[in-house]
Amino acid sequence: MSPSITLTQLDPISEWRAWQTLTIIYTILVNNQIRRRWLLEQKCMQNTPLRERFRPLIFLEPIPTLRKPNTHLINKEATNNPFNKIIMDKLRTRVALLRARVEKGKELASEIERRMVQHPPIRFPTHFCHTCVEDGERVRVLLTTCGHRVCKICIEYWVDKNGVYECSICFAPTGFVARSPVVLVKDYPEKLAPILKKGKARE
Repeated sequence: MSPSITLTQLDPISEWRAWQTLTIIYTILVNNQIRRRWLLEQKCMQNTPLRERFRPLIFLEPIPTLRKPNTHLINKEATNNPFNKIIMDKLRTRVALLRARVEKGKELASEIERRMVQHPPIRFPTHFCHTCVEDGERVRVLLTTCGHRVCKICIEYWVDKNGVYECSICFAPTGFVARSPVVLVKDYPEKLAPILKKGKARE
């Protein structure tokens, strides 16, 4: 029988530094997946006429820097106080979300690669809902301002009671970019029309 492993409990400052390091690492990994998908987007559309291209603007996540923890217990409101349980919980949640985004980024890139070699060929390998993976030729797919694609059904599912759409990939509120917002708005239920109107139109 192998000897049991005893886990050493880190002190608050060491734990803070560990989670900060993980935040940086996962942010870099997220950016690697974003760049990978962007390159696939360019490759798929390089021979397509300009007016038929679906190429979103995808921005990299800013990489955080290591912050010096606030060791003064009296300043419990500081956002870098490792002795504040709420702050530490937020940091752990941030790492968990970044890790989830890395895995989802891998899935999206792999799905694009699969669609690129599928037979018979798919007209737009990159144009599909990033949530349910439904093809953009079958359902209307919108482009979010954060660079993801989502279909009508998934939009309705991820809109909260205040009418705000939260991206299922970035886990943050976002808007939409549309070629023709007038046409898109009338094609959607009344409760979604105000959301779509907030997106910037690009011709």
